Amino acid sequence: MKTTQRNKRKSGQVMLEYVIAFGIFLTLIGLSALLLYSFKVYGGRIITIMSAA
Repeated sequence: MKTTQRNKRKSGQVMLEYVIAFGIFLTLIGLSALLLYSFKVYGGRIITIMSAA
C-alpha cells in the first residue's frame, strides 16, 4: 500500500512539473509573439531610437 501511495504522489509531482513547464513555454511563446508584433508595427521607430542611442 505504501508503494502505491508513493507512486501516486510521484505521478502527481511529475504532472505538476509538466503543467508548470507547459505554462512557462506558453508564456515565452506569448512574449515572443508580443515582441514580434511590436517590432512589426513600430519597427521604424524602434530602429530610429536604437540607432540614435
